Amino acid sequence: MKFKNIILLGGAGNIGKKLILNFSNKNKIFLIDKNKPNKIKSKNLNYIKHDFLKLRLFKKIPKVIDKVIFLIGKTGGPESLEIKNLKDYIDINCETLINFLKVSKKMKINKIIFVSTEHVYGDNAKNTDKTKLIEPNPKNYYGVSKLLSEKILYNFFKKNNVNVDILRVPRVIDYEIKNLMSTMIEGANKKKKIIINNTKAKFNFIHTEDLISAFEACLKKDNTGFRILNIFNNSKPLSLYDIAKYIKKLINNNSKIVISKTKSNIEHNPQGLIVSNKLSKKLLKWKPKWSNKKIINKMIKEYELKKFFEQS
Repeated sequence: MKFKNIILLGGAGNIGKKLILNFSNKNKIFLIDKNKPNKIKSKNLNYIKHDFLKLRLFKKIPKVIDKVIFLIGKTGGPESLEIKNLKDYIDINCETLINFLKVSKKMKINKIIFVSTEHVYGDNAKNTDKTKLIEPNPKNYYGVSKLLSEKILYNFFKKNNVNVDILRVPRVIDYEIKNLMSTMIEGANKKKKIIINNTKAKFNFIHTEDLISAFEACLKKDNTGFRILNIFNNSKPLSLYDIAKYIKKLINNNSKIVISKTKSNIEHNPQGLIVSNKLSKKLLKWKPKWSNKKIINKMIKEYELKKFFEQS
């Protein structure tokens, strides 16, 4: 696989770093971000410092661009339910996209790959494989802002005939970045307690490697039109208690599962979400390799390996 020019917008984070490591050896990467990525060196990597809340043309970027990967975004959380945070979500998740699309009219772009979220679906969404036939109903402003961005991109596709792939993803898990699984594993080892929130919410996940392979599959094909693709693993969603129970079983050190007494009145995460990867597998020839249990097993092994080197 070889491409001439790839623009990576908001690529200073963990996913961006993985993309650079995977693709910069054969492609010229133009990374545009407010922050410079640490410890990544490549002769094919060109870093341009910029905040896309400010509109500006870029002389350092070639006019012909093979692919654009849009990673800029403000993620969800309990704050995504507060109306006072709506402006921030619209600014960071929509205005930055609009500004880039304005700039892009000076370029010749083959495809835009946009990272969206499962939060666009809201609660009890089913039949998600038929993404063009259902109108999602997000329950928080994070999901609202991402859905609005998807619609902006659809309008851009219709007017400019630029290929667009929208990837709707759940929580991305990587052992290098702290997350709810790693926090539980650390608690089970250090404090002999796995503290979880008092919630019945169930969570979907995708491992970073599976997400990167989905990006690779999107990059391989041109002339794909407008596509909305679910990028999930094949596992059923897990509750925090399910995750804690499995970690406790694997670690086997008499750790206790402690359920927090505090309970939020409203759950910001989508509930009852039945997600299908059928369309993604068919169109991308892509298949996730990491189940939820495989992810947890890997994270425990990585934690034990890290602990071994710290003690030796």
